[in-house]
Amino acid sequence: MGDSAQLRMRRGWRCRGRLLVRDVSIIVLLYGAGMAAVWGFSLMAVSPLAVFPVFVLGILIASLESDSGVWGAALGLGYLVSYDYLFTEPLYHLKVFNHTDVVALVIFLVVALIMGVVTHRMRHQVSAAERTAVALRRVNRLGAELVDSVTAEEACQAAQEFLAASLGRPVEIILGAPDPERGEAALDCYEQHCPTGCGELGYRGGTEKFLPFGMRGRSLGVVAIDCSRADLDQADLSLISFVLAQTQLAVERNRGVAGPEEAGA
Repeated sequence: MGDSAQLRMRRGWRCRGRLLVRDVSIIVLLYGAGMAAVWGFSLMAVSPLAVFPVFVLGILIASLESDSGVWGAALGLGYLVSYDYLFTEPLYHLKVFNHTDVVALVIFLVVALIMGVVTHRMRHQVSAAERTAVALRRVNRLGAELVDSVTAEEACQAAQEFLAASLGRPVEIILGAPDPERGEAALDCYEQHCPTGCGELGYRGGTEKFLPFGMRGRSLGVVAIDCSRADLDQADLSLISFVLAQTQLAVERNRGVAGPEEAGA
């Protein structure tokens, strides 16, 4: 378990490192493009102030691509300082911001902030839509596996694999009464038909949550879910309830089919 956590941590750091390199590369590219635009305008004897819309466009792109208004604000500040230092008299002297510079800086910061918020919300919605699409595909696959299952164990195996992949944490469906080694919380869940373990009143120090698995007031077993990193939220519980309801039907069906066959044999 420790090795798995360290592996996930290393992957997370590598992913954040790649994103940082990507964001920095985008900012450098946009900064270079903005400065090249100012230089080009100066060669054509066009007022460098005409490049300010280009600066705003660069800030928009930076905020969109980096999913953060911070990078856009940093780029805007870099634009303004470089413009003040390289293209205003006296050259190569950093002047104290005048009224025009302050107004431009405020505009840049507001644009960066707005686009950062909008982009973050858009990406959040897109990510939620992608997760929903993936979940629906998994639900369809789970339904097919439950229909094709022959034994109660096969149905439970399909359900626990689906839940483990969807929740991103270990899940185990235990048919029948759990072994005493699983602890008091598991036995209480099976006998009392109520959630026990991590996050429940009266159970401290545990890292597993146990949910009842059964129907019509009859316990078929318990579901053990690892909550060492975080407890289940309402969306997780809704998904688990839906999956368990379908799995219980499959278990009852498979046991009902197996019963007459065993009797006939």
